This record gives sequence, C-alpha cells and structure tokens, in this order.
Amino acid sequence: MVNLMEKKHLNRKTVLNVTSIGMFVAAIVIAVITFVMSTKVAEGGWAEFLHTLDRLQDFIISLENRYLIVIAILGVYVLRGFLPIPFPFILMMTGVMFEPVNAIIINTVGTSIVLLITYYWGKLTNGGVAIKKLEKYDNVREMMNHHGKTKLGVLVALRIIPSVPMNLVSKTYGGMKFPIDGFLVASLLGFFPKIWVYSVMGGNIAQPFTWHFMGPIIFLLVLSGFMTLIVNISLEQRKGENNNVKDSDA
Repeated sequence: MVNLMEKKHLNRKTVLNVTSIGMFVAAIVIAVITFVMSTKVAEGGWAEFLHTLDRLQDFIISLENRYLIVIAILGVYVLRGFLPIPFPFILMMTGVMFEPVNAIIINTVGTSIVLLITYYWGKLTNGGVAIKKLEKYDNVREMMNHHGKTKLGVLVALRIIPSVPMNLVSKTYGGMKFPIDGFLVASLLGFFPKIWVYSVMGGNIAQPFTWHFMGPIIFLLVLSGFMTLIVNISLEQRKGENNNVKDSDA
C-alpha cells in the first residue's frame, strides 16, 4: 500500500514537472519561430485566409445592430456550459470580431455565464459525476482536499493551469457549496490572463508571426509553467508536513 502511494506521488510529481518544463520550452520555441518568421510571412494560402478575414470584418462592420453578434456569441457561451466547445476558439473569434477592449469585456461576461451554469449544475447534483471524474486528477484532488474549501488562491491556480478541465472544477465547487461570490471572483481572476491573451491574439490573427500575436501566448505559457511549478512545490511541502505529523504521532 505504501509503495502504491509512493508510486502515485512520484507519477504526480513527474507529470507536474514535465508539464512545467514543457511550457517553458514551448514558450522559447514559439519565441524563436516568431523571430525567424517575422522577417518573411508565408504567402499563397495565407493570403486567401486574410482575404476571408477581411470579408468577415467588413460584414460585421456593415451590420446596423452589432448587438446581435454579441447575443450570438453569448449564446455560444451558454452552449459551452453543456458542450465541449474549445474555450480558446470562442475567445479568439470574439477577438477577431471586436476591438480588444470590447472583446475582453464580452469574453469576460461569456466566461461568467459558463461558470454560473456549471457551478449551479454541480450544486443541484451535489457534484454529480464531476466528483468521480476528479479522481483521475490526483494533483487537483490533493489541492482541493487540502485548501479547496477555504483558500481562494487554490481556485485561481486551478483556473490558470491549462490541463485542469474548466467545467469539472466548476461543478465540483458547486457540489461543495462553495460561496458563489468567491467562486466567481477567483475563477475570473484565474481566467483573465487567458481572456486577455486570446482576445488580443484574435485581434492580431492577420499577423500571426509577429510579437503582437505570439507575445501574449508566450506570456501565457510562462505564467502557466510558473503556476504549475508553484503548485508542485506546494504539494511537496504539504506532503512533508503530513510526514512530519505522522512521525510525531508515532
């Protein structure tokens, strides 16, 4: 039994370390590619893609009531509460359609809608299958069992780490009857870097090999890497504290 627990601990530690290092390496690779490609942007098919974007933007500008687009985007966010629609895709497409500040506002409202839907879903079902699915994520379960019910920082960290499923965490916190105001504030605080990054990337999608497009994603990768590293160190410290308590009890 002890060997099994040690093995799971080592697996979790390895996964977090590899994830953290992978994000740092990815950030460096993207930075190098951006530097090289910024001197010469690919032509051909890319030109056709840019032409399509221009037509899309012209169509949106020509609309007399752009609020219809906002309502449509928020409708997609409602669906995101029930269906596995890629979150970055929605954020970026909003950035394509609107100016960065407006895109960030719309995406923040949309993200709040998803959070509220999944939170109350979890609250009504006492977590439902989300609690069982959480068993697959040892590191997430450890964090939530340790401080999940009391420390908002844990929720912020869970929102920043990219490998943690968005809806799973929301349903679990709803099942825990976590205060809704703290849940929403901490979740939005953790998600805001992603909202900002993908909104800006959407606005600069016509220039993919520039720092305006790649810079934000490099920032997000570095931030996620640091957060994953901090979480791993925190869990290691917690494990050490538990071992000390067991030794003192013995």
